Amino acid sequence: MPDRFEITSVTHEVGRIAFEWDDAGGMYHVYKDGEHIYEGTSPDFQDTDLLADTFYKYTIERHVNDEVKDVVVMQTSTFSMEKNKSNPLQSLVTTTIIARTQIALSWERLSDTETYIIYRNGEQLDQVDSNRFIDRDFTMDEPITYAIYCERSIVQSEVTFNNARSFIAKALGLFLPKDKEKPAYIEGFTMMKSINSPSALLTSIYDYQKPATVNQWNFRYKTFLEADLVENPNVLSPNRYFKGDDRQFDPESDAFRTFVDIEIHTNNPEDPLTFTKRVGESVAYGLDKKIRDHATASDEEIILKQFDYGRDETRFNLEHAVGNPLTTAPDINYEVQAVLRRNGTYDMTGFHDQSPNHEIYLRKGETNRWIPVHQSRSEGLAYMSGVTAYQYWRFTNIN
Repeated sequence: MPDRFEITSVTHEVGRIAFEWDDAGGMYHVYKDGEHIYEGTSPDFQDTDLLADTFYKYTIERHVNDEVKDVVVMQTSTFSMEKNKSNPLQSLVTTTIIARTQIALSWERLSDTETYIIYRNGEQLDQVDSNRFIDRDFTMDEPITYAIYCERSIVQSEVTFNNARSFIAKALGLFLPKDKEKPAYIEGFTMMKSINSPSALLTSIYDYQKPATVNQWNFRYKTFLEADLVENPNVLSPNRYFKGDDRQFDPESDAFRTFVDIEIHTNNPEDPLTFTKRVGESVAYGLDKKIRDHATASDEEIILKQFDYGRDETRFNLEHAVGNPLTTAPDINYEVQAVLRRNGTYDMTGFHDQSPNHEIYLRKGETNRWIPVHQSRSEGLAYMSGVTAYQYWRFTNIN
């Protein structure tokens, strides 16, 4: 019999998930999102009639003499034929398997991507060519966040007209500072998975401490300029500099270019949403670094496009386009789609320009602790040209 009790294969199809595990002997019980769905001695199971783009959590228990000897937990989703062309990460299948001997990550490969960099709690672990990674050296009693990062040329993007956009971005790159590590035509993709401590997950279904119901969510998205003064890439403009925000990443900072705060109270169905949006003042300086002008851009194009409030989950789509009121310049663009569930799990995805700095945070319940969802440093104002590649991100969790 095998020394390990691990899931050995997973098959994804439209509406169907099938998986097998090591036959370590005994009676096997499978639970889906806490509901008992299988009991038997065969080390395999298939689940059908599943919803697309939906995460499911499976718990496999191995029983010997009516005692739970081992547990494996897997979170995964079904394959989707309809891909979101504007944000390919949104419908990408990702799988997380947690056992006492491993944490295994696998993901549906993005077209024309070859290399993936794996991070754990912000530290680089490995670089792989396959679309899977196994970690066997982790801490059982602490939360873990993995990030998978890859890149591709914008010409490979599914979005229409990106051949022309890639050509313009490459031409623009000839005029950008040479110290930039990432060319203007390179898209970046980051997939993040936050895992509750493995020891808390790998317990029998009866001993599992179900997370408290989350009745309150707070989502915060800010853009800002890290420097105190930022040079205008348009050397012909009399506005040679713009005032920055002079700070690092900070969810509580009141210095920003734009600010969005979404507060959701699921236990108040009559008024569940508080939506706050603000735009920081733009200040322009001449070559002598004296103030030439100041104004505040409109917040009309910061739009909560969709808000679906439900008993078990809440969804929203956020779109953002804010320009510089002092000069002709492209907008700061980003989009976010989010699913926040009362069981404490979430699935958030989005994309944004490579400038300015972007920071996203989430807070659940009545805690004061902000969860960093995504932080991206600016590549420079020239990367807001409207033809440079976007950065894409997705953040999900399992508890």
